[in-house]
Amino acid sequence: MNGYANLIAARLRKLAMTGGSGMLPVSGSGDGAFFLRGGHVVHAESSRTSPRRVVGLAALGLGAGQADRGSAGERPGGEQAGGARVPGAELVPARSIGRVTRLLAVTELTIDAATELLSSESRYAKFRQFDVPFSAQVRPLRVDALLTEVERRHHVLRQLAGVVTVDTRVVRSASPGWSRLQVSRPQWALVVGIGEGMTPRSLAMELGRSVFATTIEVYRLIVLGLLAVPGNPAAGAGRPGEVMSFTRAIHIGERQ
Repeated sequence: MNGYANLIAARLRKLAMTGGSGMLPVSGSGDGAFFLRGGHVVHAESSRTSPRRVVGLAALGLGAGQADRGSAGERPGGEQAGGARVPGAELVPARSIGRVTRLLAVTELTIDAATELLSSESRYAKFRQFDVPFSAQVRPLRVDALLTEVERRHHVLRQLAGVVTVDTRVVRSASPGWSRLQVSRPQWALVVGIGEGMTPRSLAMELGRSVFATTIEVYRLIVLGLLAVPGNPAAGAGRPGEVMSFTRAIHIGERQ
């Protein structure tokens, strides 16, 4: 993190130690804020990421997996074409899946906003103390765990920067390298939505997705040859073994 981000991180750590509840405004290249309750981050928002909505993981671009996962032959609930069931699919109740999906979706947008707020030359303003409303759809995040995840994401984005950044203009490839590709529905939605050329950030905000997750998927689609970076036609050439991991540092299910 840069010097400004380190100052914000230090302020968040202090608020965690004192059990602060309220809002820490942040301004700079994009405006936003961290919302804390009892020293835990319950929400973060940025004008440069998608606003919080009650959406599923597919809409955020999470769980899309590698390009060789997510066949069009799969059906919801673990059922495949022909009526076959995916082994173990019936072991998790649908109600539990829905709750976890909503929890992860809301948490992802909070982490996404925090990643932006801690990457630009932003400054924090005076902490506004008040009792932040708490929702069952929100999982409070420990400040140290959130900062660890944000740093991991910054590291991944630095690795991708040689090919694509969150603000790189991307277009559909005129001549995909493979005659037959298998991609997930969320990935295909990105290919269709790219239009005349958008950036991972603008595409994510238009679709209501995570900017970080969208950048990861755009990178994968460049590697597959479905998307391209104008002026850099060889950006994804020879990189099939470099698909990035989306393993997160935060364990959503752990007790805070």
